Amino acid sequence: MTGTVNKSSLALKFIALLSIVRWYNILLTVLAQYLSAYVLMQHDGISVWAMLADLKLHAIVMASIFCIAGGYIINNFYDFEKDLINRPDSTLFNDLLQRNTTLNFYILFNIIASVIAFSASLKIGIFFLVFMISLWIYSHKIQRIPFVKEFVASILSIACFFAVMLHFSRFYPYAFIYGAFFMTLVYCRELVKQFINFTGDKALNIQSLPVSLGVDKAKSFTVFMMVLSLLAGLSILLYFGLEPGNYFILLAILVLAYCIAMMQRNRFKSINNIYKILIVLGIFNILLV
Repeated sequence: MTGTVNKSSLALKFIALLSIVRWYNILLTVLAQYLSAYVLMQHDGISVWAMLADLKLHAIVMASIFCIAGGYIINNFYDFEKDLINRPDSTLFNDLLQRNTTLNFYILFNIIASVIAFSASLKIGIFFLVFMISLWIYSHKIQRIPFVKEFVASILSIACFFAVMLHFSRFYPYAFIYGAFFMTLVYCRELVKQFINFTGDKALNIQSLPVSLGVDKAKSFTVFMMVLSLLAGLSILLYFGLEPGNYFILLAILVLAYCIAMMQRNRFKSINNIYKILIVLGIFNILLV
């Protein structure tokens, strides 16, 4: 009976760990990395089998998994009090793992990521070392700076794609433009999330946009950034035309227009969910880029 209870407890703690590291976001990142590698190799006339045999690529993906997992752990550590107000149920469940234990996992994951990255190459190792330090600085310092934290978060969200491009030493102009547009979507979603977390931020005096500017001014700024994102997508369509790789951008423009209207009705959670779907579709659209 005791053995069964211990196994059940370990299983719950493992599930809590998966929840803390946001396994679904990591899975999407892995998918995006392999899709990006596939597209880059297709441009160079390299077969899929060559991609499957590319050990450095797999090392980059594995390093990304442990590095991102560590980033979520340290972010969860610093955000515990705020999350306890905004998401009490999931936060209390995640607290099945003691905070000292999660910090040990953070150190372990970063060590594993470093070993794997440096085994791939020196430049990949340095990239991930900078990435890990940036994740810690974001969680410890930048996350409490309004305006800046959303921008940095959006950059960090797509940083692992650059590791793949660094490996292949290929920088296609359109891929960069598409990545920049994708980053505007991530940035706008980060802004919307501030309204969802408003209660916890205000209670703890965390200077998010709604807390520092007020809800109305923060909404105006968010709508302004959504409009800029929409115009950026429209510019890409006008310059490159309505090619298969741009169908997603057309969809994004229509969805952004809808989200702008939804902002006036304070439907922040719905907008956040729409952005989640849009970002997932954007990842699959890499195949058409």
